[in-house]
Amino acid sequence: VFRLPGTVFCFAPETDFPPLALGERTGPIVFGSINNAPKLNARTLRCYAGVLAAVPQSRLSLRAPSFVDDAAIEHFRAGLRAAGADLGRVDFHPPLPLPEMMAAFDDIDIVLDSVPYCGGTTTHQALWMGVPVVTMMGEGFAARMGASFLSAAGLTDLVATDDAGYLAVAEDLANDRARLADLRRNLRSRLIGHEAWNVVRHTRAIEDAMFAMARGGARRDADVQ
Repeated sequence: VFRLPGTVFCFAPETDFPPLALGERTGPIVFGSINNAPKLNARTLRCYAGVLAAVPQSRLSLRAPSFVDDAAIEHFRAGLRAAGADLGRVDFHPPLPLPEMMAAFDDIDIVLDSVPYCGGTTTHQALWMGVPVVTMMGEGFAARMGASFLSAAGLTDLVATDDAGYLAVAEDLANDRARLADLRRNLRSRLIGHEAWNVVRHTRAIEDAMFAMARGGARRDADVQ
């Protein structure tokens, strides 16, 4: 097994997306999710409903390709209703072109990851724009991507291990306006210096691993002969 530095994905934006407006946001906390709708299973919706209940006056903004369809919106409204969510505090949004979607992070304070199938590219996009992500580390690759990205970003305290912990992490972060403002100002600059956000360094690491495997394979073949 050859382990690469950084994380499984190296995020290298194709466009220089402008940073979000800096400073401390006012008004109710807005939680967001931009994961594909199939990831928003009953457990994820229960987590979202619990977070809304724990943070008074907060709102939840959901954006996904499926939400161009009224029937899909009603399906997830019903799921949130069954989970006890206040639907008056939930907004559904259709997809946007990438530049507009990245700019829309300006309206979100905290991204809530899906459980157990975490976000991949969407988590990287949120972090790049200075928006923290609350995730839960489960079993298997798809359930651990978020924990990997956040650990690389130095945000291990935003990684929960169970549903109750997920709620507590989201609540604590929502109550720390100063930290949210600091992340908007400084998170991108912190990411740039890490392997997980350095495409050249990541590519060289892949090349080095392949050369090492080729050399090792040749030696093993000679031993067999």
